[in-house]
Amino acid sequence: DPGAPGQTLLVDFNGPLPGGYSLSGDYGLQTGTTGGAAASAGDASHYLYVSSALPNGSATLSTLDLSSVSFYWGSIDTYNSVDILLASGSVFGIAGGALPPSKGDQGQPMKNRRVFFTAQGNELISGIRFNSSGVAFEVDDVYGVLAGGGSGSAVPEPASWAMLIAGFGLVGAAARRRRGLPVVSA
Repeated sequence: DPGAPGQTLLVDFNGPLPGGYSLSGDYGLQTGTTGGAAASAGDASHYLYVSSALPNGSATLSTLDLSSVSFYWGSIDTYNSVDILLASGSVFGIAGGALPPSKGDQGQPMKNRRVFFTAQGNELISGIRFNSSGVAFEVDDVYGVLAGGGSGSAVPEPASWAMLIAGFGLVGAAARRRRGLPVVSA
């Protein structure tokens, strides 16, 4: 389930968070369906969940400044809500009940979907807070666009690595060749 055109994958919960991102609050990372958290149909990867069974029922993903963000919201329920945290300190919140149908069925695509948020004007998105006062709020695959148009990719592309290694090799070869030249003085 890719993000919007122009968005790149920022966080997938399958490994360590990339630099500039952090998680706080009470949350779990889960694969599959157990207890109070349920994987969406066909998802075998790790996902984040918050639940009223956890002490706080809330978790915050702090991000680099983003102009837009999207994430996969599993089993949209009336007791779940999300707060988009803006760099200015403002908060935009939306409850699961505002996204029909909100009956929380993991097997029906309309009740599990990607939601998109775009900052307006000079605002920047600096985090996302996931809240649940019920069984669970499941989240996966956070995509976005870094402010200024960067991709947010923490790992260089293979072609970039190849150019870097080739450049070091050429610098080394040039330095070695210089050592072999005779010194002439007048």
